[in-house]
Amino acid sequence: MIAIPEAVLTAAAQDALRDLKRHRYDPSALDTLIACDVLVPLPDDLATRDAQDSGLLTLPVLEYPPGTQAVVAFTCEERLSDAFPEIYCYRQLQLEVLAVNWPTETDLTLAIDLGHPDAVTFTSEAVRSVLSHCQR
Repeated sequence: MIAIPEAVLTAAAQDALRDLKRHRYDPSALDTLIACDVLVPLPDDLATRDAQDSGLLTLPVLEYPPGTQAVVAFTCEERLSDAFPEIYCYRQLQLEVLAVNWPTETDLTLAIDLGHPDAVTFTSEAVRSVLSHCQR
């Protein structure tokens, strides 16, 4: 099996975000993005809780934009540290895994690469209906 360098996968995810900024539901860009890994930042208190129960992922929720609850994910460490320089821990997982397991009891927005010009957000409905069904 041939391993694809992480830099190539990161570049593919970032290219997909740029494409989605231009064409919101571009099927090719969505398929690429959903296959890539993202980094979900974990504040210290959540990192400790996740370490104690490695079978669960506790999603950090913030208010962005004001009045909207969002989970943030990033395509690379650089973009994560640009947005949250005080966060040193994160969980790396495939975006499809996050989408398939997206909470149903709350209305959370998914913000990818928050703070970057290519940032893209998805409503809860879009995460569950669009992202979790790509590549099938």
